[in-house]
Amino acid sequence: MAFIVLSGCSGTKKYFKAAERLEKQGLVNEAAEYYLESLQRKPSNVEARIKLKEVGQKYVSNLSADFFRNYNTQQLEASLETFERLKEFTGKTSAVSVTLDYPKGYEEDYQKAVDTYCAKNYNQAYFLVNQKKYNDALTYINRIKKYNPSYKNLNQLEIISVCEPLYQNAVACIENKNYSGALNLLTNIKSKTESYKDMQDLLFLASAQQTKSFILFAPKNSPDRSEKEIEDYLFNSFNQVAAQKFTYAKVINNTPFTFIPDVSGNSVNVDLIQAVRKATGADYFYSYDISNRKEFNSGPQKSNSKAYLKVTTVTGTVVTTSYNQVDYSNIKANRSYSYQYNYKLINAYTNQIVSSQTQNVVAKDAIEYNEFARNFKGNLNNLFPYNPEQTAPVAQYNPSSWRKLFSANSTLKTFDELKEEANNQAVKLFQNSVTTNIK
Repeated sequence: MAFIVLSGCSGTKKYFKAAERLEKQGLVNEAAEYYLESLQRKPSNVEARIKLKEVGQKYVSNLSADFFRNYNTQQLEASLETFERLKEFTGKTSAVSVTLDYPKGYEEDYQKAVDTYCAKNYNQAYFLVNQKKYNDALTYINRIKKYNPSYKNLNQLEIISVCEPLYQNAVACIENKNYSGALNLLTNIKSKTESYKDMQDLLFLASAQQTKSFILFAPKNSPDRSEKEIEDYLFNSFNQVAAQKFTYAKVINNTPFTFIPDVSGNSVNVDLIQAVRKATGADYFYSYDISNRKEFNSGPQKSNSKAYLKVTTVTGTVVTTSYNQVDYSNIKANRSYSYQYNYKLINAYTNQIVSSQTQNVVAKDAIEYNEFARNFKGNLNNLFPYNPEQTAPVAQYNPSSWRKLFSANSTLKTFDELKEEANNQAVKLFQNSVTTNIK
């Protein structure tokens, strides 16, 4: 097919002139496409409409002749492609109200060609599947899907061609204890179908082998009652997070083992540790405790100061500006709640500490605001933290931030609120430590 470069143009006239040049060169098919483009860009172009009707009909006649020849010489794929071009072109011309004719009996011939084409490719695909040449079979299956996706049991044939190689490789991976590889393959099968052979059972097996288990040990009794309350709260929160969010690691509950055996120093009881592992099937032990809990409250720190309110007085034609002194206080306060979160993650097989950390968990709040000594009557935008009459221009600054302090928050968060924030941080630390280190 010939192409004409229409540099810098997109108008109907340019395409029309290009179509004329193609027509003079005897390139009827190409000219018809350009006449169509010209009319699509401007449906009121009468010249393009007349030429499309004339030249487009020649193009349709050429396509009809090609289809007739290919169909009667059993060139199925060529006949189908030709008829599809014919239908596509006449569909576009119909959209711009130009009707082009071709023998309507070709519609029936086209459908017969589709049926013959699908049957031919289906037989070949079926044969290849039986020969276990699944990738080759997919080539023929995709050809059928283009024309008739619901042909016979094509869907089942495709499922076998896609899934069987994956299934065989997954079985081999499981036999070789390559559970990660098997999981990937089985997941690909699942994306195609939920019920291929015993895929679900194998998927459960591979997933279970990939999932690590750990015991979350409660801290030993803390002498500080408030710290013990935190530890109990975190124990319940950790279990909840593990149950709801961990897919790669599961926590083992309801074990008779309350506290973790020592894993460091000269008093290590290796036999006891291994007995716990064997009895529970745990891959890891996770222990934690809370220490050094602190509450800090600075109380309000109040400093008195002077502000200056701009007052404008008009007497006749005389405008007088003065700055009246206003008493106010600047108040600051802060409050914090903190404790040390200590944890150890231990490999139950080797008794080695995989990860340990002492993290200071802190939640704090601070306020700063201004308040007037007496009821303030005036426009806050006329209030200054300095006397503009007595302050050098270089020492003056934008008072907008200072003014906002008169409406700033004046209430600190409670210790209960800070405690909740700190506990949420500890839960996040637990989640991150498990996510990062249990593999």
